[in-house]
Amino acid sequence: VAEAAGPRTLVLCCVSGGSSALLCAPAVGLSLEEKQEATKQLLGCGCPVHEKNAVLKHLSRAKGGQLLRACRPARVVTLVLSDVVGDPLDSIGSGPTVPDPWTFADCMKVLEN
Repeated sequence: VAEAAGPRTLVLCCVSGGSSALLCAPAVGLSLEEKQEATKQLLGCGCPVHEKNAVLKHLSRAKGGQLLRACRPARVVTLVLSDVVGDPLDSIGSGPTVPDPWTFADCMKVLEN
């Protein structure tokens, strides 16, 4: 649906705590089962939640600003209800309409640890 948005389209995106669990779109070339396994491994390794989420955003077609990218050239307005201390927009709902500050290199460091 997002890819069908045109330059005169207004996309309203409502994001709240827990919404990332409802926004499951594995990255191209990654199956749902593979993403589930990656999630399971990250949950079991004991890494901090912000590091786990950073890696998982890189395995998604929607999180970490990818929904915003898919909506181009439409105008996107995001309404946010935060459950995250400090309200970092890239962390709330895994930031589907916010650029991700984590790089692939950052995520590789998480995986190496």
